[in-house]
Amino acid sequence: MTTAIRIPIVEVPADPRRGLGLLEVLGPTGKVALPLAGVAIRARVVDRIAEVEVEQRFKNGFPEALEATYVFPLGGAAAVSSFEMRVAGRTVMGKVEEREEARRDYAEALAAGKRAALLEQERNDVFTLQVGNIPPGEEATVRISYAERLPCFEDGEAELRLPLVVAPRYIGGEPLERAPAGSGTALDTDRVPDASRLSPPRLAPGFDPKVAVSVEVELFRDSPEATFEGLSCSQHATRTSSGPESIRVALARSDEPLDRDFVLRFRLARKGVRTTLLVHRGPEESVAFLSLIPPAREGFLGAARDVVFVVDRSGSMEGIKMVSASRACGLLLRTLAPRDRFAIAAFSDGVEWMGGTPSFSAADEHGQEQGERWLREIQAHGGTELDSALGQALSAFDARKDAAGRAAVVVLLTDGQVGDEAGVLRRLQRELGAARVFCVGIDTAVNAGLLTRLASLGGGTSSFVEPGAALEEALRSISREIGEPLLVALAIEDVDAGLVASSLAPQRLPDLFAGRAAFAAFRVSGPGRVRVKAKWNDGRPFEEIVEGRATPLAAVAQIWARARVADLEDKFRLGESEAKKEILTLALRYSLLTRFTAFVAVDGEVVNLGGVRRQVTQPVAMPAAWVDRLTLQERMSSRGSRGLAIPVKGPFKVYGMAPEMTVAGALSPKFSEMTRGISEPAPAIYAGASVADEGGGEEDLEAALALLVAAMTEARADLGAGRIPPVEPLERARIAVLDALATSSAGQRMPALQRFLRAGLVELIAALRSKTPLHDVVQLFELRAKELEEAKREARGAMGLTSRAEFWEATI
Repeated sequence: MTTAIRIPIVEVPADPRRGLGLLEVLGPTGKVALPLAGVAIRARVVDRIAEVEVEQRFKNGFPEALEATYVFPLGGAAAVSSFEMRVAGRTVMGKVEEREEARRDYAEALAAGKRAALLEQERNDVFTLQVGNIPPGEEATVRISYAERLPCFEDGEAELRLPLVVAPRYIGGEPLERAPAGSGTALDTDRVPDASRLSPPRLAPGFDPKVAVSVEVELFRDSPEATFEGLSCSQHATRTSSGPESIRVALARSDEPLDRDFVLRFRLARKGVRTTLLVHRGPEESVAFLSLIPPAREGFLGAARDVVFVVDRSGSMEGIKMVSASRACGLLLRTLAPRDRFAIAAFSDGVEWMGGTPSFSAADEHGQEQGERWLREIQAHGGTELDSALGQALSAFDARKDAAGRAAVVVLLTDGQVGDEAGVLRRLQRELGAARVFCVGIDTAVNAGLLTRLASLGGGTSSFVEPGAALEEALRSISREIGEPLLVALAIEDVDAGLVASSLAPQRLPDLFAGRAAFAAFRVSGPGRVRVKAKWNDGRPFEEIVEGRATPLAAVAQIWARARVADLEDKFRLGESEAKKEILTLALRYSLLTRFTAFVAVDGEVVNLGGVRRQVTQPVAMPAAWVDRLTLQERMSSRGSRGLAIPVKGPFKVYGMAPEMTVAGALSPKFSEMTRGISEPAPAIYAGASVADEGGGEEDLEAALALLVAAMTEARADLGAGRIPPVEPLERARIAVLDALATSSAGQRMPALQRFLRAGLVELIAALRSKTPLHDVVQLFELRAKELEEAKREARGAMGLTSRAEFWEATI
């Protein structure tokens, strides 16, 4: 029997009209037309630094030119510094530009019929890639290179996390009445103005997109006596090979789904894992990377603690994740001493406190048993209002009695799947006070970027565990860190390395917790020594001199630049607009991808005259342990979201996002019962459902305008070369814009554009056809070009693009 699987794609047929459509794959041998054909990841780990290359291969199985959009993750602290596109046997190097300029260059290249690729950053760990004008039957491959420092510990243990899928994120707020910023399934809202760029469509359960996947990690020994122990990959089967200089770890299978993080943990087994200072000498300057291992101190207890455990019980935590979060909280609760106090808050749409109010209980045997009983009763449901939950947790410290001498600590246990990251980070910056924040991420595809930044701003640490993992071992390091650090008031002084004090990143140097390495980076004149000064928690001084060691790793400079950008983003979030200029200067100098910059690569060959193309947004898998199911309560928890997903363990049926059907397509009784009483159900945008084009026409008009700009650019080039340009591209673009104006709700607010199309451009085309002398044509062309610039500004304002183009500034 032939089976049809239907999944949503975003496409533009002959007339470039955008909307969610359906792709049918007929039978087990039917042709799969999804563009993503392969993903290959190669990582090199040297001196606690990972250099990673990600290759993505796209194939056009359609009969017309293709533009593919792919929303994917990279490491949460990734310093992306290289981007290239390979097409038709050629390699085109991408260049970093201001984001709006790069987007404009990409659109104009596509309108001119050229192959092009655009890479943008949406969050610390979420990226959007667009590859356009891939001819029928051809392939395009992009390569992204980034560097990242690895978390490591005094016992030599380190962790490399390579994320493979963007998980669904909770979208709060009121929908915006404008064209979406992206091609995803969620509505942009006032709190998450780029929600449509964080919500790619999802593959139907069981559907195989036929993506060839390979992951290979090479661990280099930094000295002859160094060996690796405890190699483990918690979520994938791997094969290992060893050589004289390194160990290679690779996926055992090439058909692994892209539905969970690749997590490799290992331990460098040698005596004296110690503080190191790596110095990379560049062509213009040298940059140093300091990895600080805290000294051992037996019997360290620190001050008594008041700990607020904040447990995520939103719908995305249902199933094994909720069990793991409750159990992890219970295990951490058991590490507290009788002199400590605690409170527990569980949050989804709202916040519920153990005991009904945010009050602290003694962490004695009775209190711990009471806490464990309460944790066992937590059920997952609703949205993920992390912002308000964090605010309530911080406010709980203000109402304490007998708080003198007690350390205020927040421990957040969550998957971190929220869209409004900027609001959460801003809250922490403004309301942290004397508290510290520690994050425990629990998911198969955790939002490590957000949780790492939260912990950094909160003066704590972040750790990640997989649902169902051996929690006792995973939480061992976390439990000894919660509370006060070993060393505070850290300072780095120059001895003879030529340290540039103003270049320190992070600017607020981290405190050192027992067993966990911290890092700092800065500019120096060359290899030399620096002095690390700090205070023990009891006030006694600490000092250590560290000798620099030259390294060929260019990643050192990239990691420093990325850390500087993170500091500047924190300033920008609090209203320091000058920080944007500094970010742009750094990014352009170090070829660094940021929220204000983008990579663009344009191939010079014209392969799609007219620029008409099919647009497809690559659907992605649900993370492992998640399932497409939507209840009324989740549906109503976030008006700005078209759908949430809830994880379960074991076999499942999909009856929320893809309604279970009976004969002749009628809804099954189960689904009918679920939806009874829903007056305005949110549209289903997941596998098995389709959404009609909601109109507006702004996307079509934007594309047509890009086509017109490209045609005018080509005409100017011809005139500059002393040639009369052909009229066909200009006439074709004029008709395309007029057609788009006819269907755009904003068309009536563009009188300057209407005049240009119906008068000015018509006159220019007539002059070109009538063999007017070249000198006169050039003068006329420049007049009309000025009219077009005015018309473009008017059109962008009418379509809301002036504000929409800055959506990324509101999400930092």
